[in-house]
Amino acid sequence: MFSAFSVLIIDDDAEVRQSLVHLFERAKWQVNHLANAVNGVKKIISSNPDLVICDVKMPGISGLQLFEEALLSELSPPFIFVSAHADVAMAVKAMQQGAYSFLEKPFDPKRLLMAAQNAAKQFRLQRQNRQLHAQLAALSGLDQLLVGNNPELVKVRGDIHQFAPLMAPVMLHGETGSGKELAARALHNLSQRSSQPFVTVDCSAMASDYFDVMMFGSSTQATCYLHAAEGGTLFLDEPSALSNDQQAALLRVVDTGQYHQADSIVVKSANVRIVSATNGNIEQQRSSGQLREDLAFRLNNFAIVMPRLRDFSDDIYMLFNYFSEHYFRLYDVPLVPLDADDISSIMAHLWPGNVRELKHLAQRRVVRCQQGDSSVSLAMSQMAGARNNANKSMLRPAVAAFERALIAQSLIDHQGKMDLVAESLGIGRRTLNEKMVKLDLDKSNFI
Repeated sequence: MFSAFSVLIIDDDAEVRQSLVHLFERAKWQVNHLANAVNGVKKIISSNPDLVICDVKMPGISGLQLFEEALLSELSPPFIFVSAHADVAMAVKAMQQGAYSFLEKPFDPKRLLMAAQNAAKQFRLQRQNRQLHAQLAALSGLDQLLVGNNPELVKVRGDIHQFAPLMAPVMLHGETGSGKELAARALHNLSQRSSQPFVTVDCSAMASDYFDVMMFGSSTQATCYLHAAEGGTLFLDEPSALSNDQQAALLRVVDTGQYHQADSIVVKSANVRIVSATNGNIEQQRSSGQLREDLAFRLNNFAIVMPRLRDFSDDIYMLFNYFSEHYFRLYDVPLVPLDADDISSIMAHLWPGNVRELKHLAQRRVVRCQQGDSSVSLAMSQMAGARNNANKSMLRPAVAAFERALIAQSLIDHQGKMDLVAESLGIGRRTLNEKMVKLDLDKSNFI
């Protein structure tokens, strides 16, 4: 419910001004008034009114000049001009520049009050909407993901805000580390579904034998990814990793919002918004049959291309400083500026891991600063060594994917009762807890 609206009345005619003040005070508005527009902008800034009612012709500064000055502010209140017959041409000009309305003197008080209420209500909603978007943008992490002035970054920020309110699927394209999941969360956080769940499905890590139950549930276990994401957003990472039959089952959900449980013919409805991501070439995936053409068409209805970090090198130094300052504050470490060698190392690197790699490097350097070593090149070589060691074994990610699927299925089978899950897997409760933390498994998604 709206609180009392506020109005600033500006008119050099004392009789008209007092009649307007009396009219709006009787209507329970908060009223400020001025005899001229000389200090009008200052008064608008200090009183922050929902509406300005202004005469067109006044000594010193005209109402039209005041309106033009007020438009320079970030969110100017609406103007309603009241004018004598001779000033109608000026009032029409103001309307063309964005003024809400004008009324010719003598005006009908009821008509003025109605126009004033509509204008103030519309402005209040615009202001609240802007504040909400600013708050949600902070929650979404867009500031961390898309810092910079590169045109591609500006376009991505615009696309996220434009597509967020839609129900239609959105596909995010980009290399590993370019921030696709963070962008997907931003789409969710900036939508009307922000208070509902955001559920991530790593399609490439999902064991084929468990797909139907984990995605659609069963007659004995309704909890599944679709159930967990009800009312919110289901984020499909690399849907091309699924089999043709699995993609066909997902296509029905995207097309109709309906699905069958794994062992049932009963039709269920899913109220979810689908957001997907790929680091591959979708045209090649379609032509090779890796991604069904009909599913690709639906998922790629609206597309956002996440830029590669090496394509906007002008922003790399600024980005690194941004993340560094964040971690210096987080770890309460005195800020250590970059030297010439550090800057050269940062600018010469190709950043195959994109923004994620840059952020991790900034964090690693700050941690090393606690040990008295602020060298970027040394931190970079340590990261490369860790990456090389990880790449020596392809078994580890495969084992992790299998363990994730096995534990998830057991959570579903035992309704999240941890003792029973641990017993069925033949491991201790503490080991189970440690594995769930390591594998980023949330019990609430499976019960």
